[in-house]
Amino acid sequence: MNAPEILRSDGELVPLHRPFDSPLGTYRRLLSLTSRDRGFRFGIGDNVAGTLLWYLLSEDLADVVFLAHQSTGDEATMAFTKDDLYDAARIRMGASRALVTGGGLRANLLTLTQLRNFARADRGLHPRIAVMGRPCQIYTMRKLLWDRFVPGYELAFALGTFCYGNFAPAGTRAQRLRDLLGFDPTHIRDVRYVGEELEFTSVQGVKRRVGQEHLAGLVNANCLQCYDFSVSFSDVSVGHIGAEEPFEVALVRTDIGETLLNQAIHNGFLAPSSQLYEGADIVEEERRALSFLNAMVDIKRELTRRVR
Repeated sequence: MNAPEILRSDGELVPLHRPFDSPLGTYRRLLSLTSRDRGFRFGIGDNVAGTLLWYLLSEDLADVVFLAHQSTGDEATMAFTKDDLYDAARIRMGASRALVTGGGLRANLLTLTQLRNFARADRGLHPRIAVMGRPCQIYTMRKLLWDRFVPGYELAFALGTFCYGNFAPAGTRAQRLRDLLGFDPTHIRDVRYVGEELEFTSVQGVKRRVGQEHLAGLVNANCLQCYDFSVSFSDVSVGHIGAEEPFEVALVRTDIGETLLNQAIHNGFLAPSSQLYEGADIVEEERRALSFLNAMVDIKRELTRRVR
């Protein structure tokens, strides 16, 4: 896709974020975090991400949250309050519409449609938009020339969620995925790796684990050239790195990401594991997390390679 009237070039964008500096992109530090809010901490989905977005809204640092990774149609899923963020945790995954825009990176066309439709309906009432999404969605928001596509609106914060592969919930392979999961694949709410298996969670909270060898042919075709697992173009990217609950790993990438995460911890919204477990070996914890994340990059590449 070549749309210079609304998208900046990779030549301009990539040097700012340096996604190729390591398998995980450029980042400043890694933290193991949990939410201090019981509703997020024991709920389904991305609990640290939800809490950080709640902090942005409560401190008037953003007017609205665009939950790009949870939108399934042309209308965007938006959160204006803490309750909206709670409710959004049970929205199913949807298919994406992405095209190569250069260097193997992928812009998500559905995300652009949703953003445009929201701006038209909103008419400038909520101009500062925080976006939560997977790699192709955050990359699209970074690449977008906002003042041309949605004049008056701006990207206030980019929060990424680790991408374990977008499993198409409909189409010719839906029955195979249904058989493997034991529930309707359109009800998939979350996917993560646990050991050598992928764990799927439904909107009802049902969990099923399936070996990756059974899933290689079920990945959305639009994801097959995407190299990004940890959302390199985000301000902060977060996600689970195994079965340990309720902690998640956060990679801090930018000045605004560093500032907001520090404030959210200081103000009691989030807690690092070092605060909750006195004497925790933070260096060893970081080493294990980095080892896991780098392994996930290799696994994602292998999973998509098998499909090709």
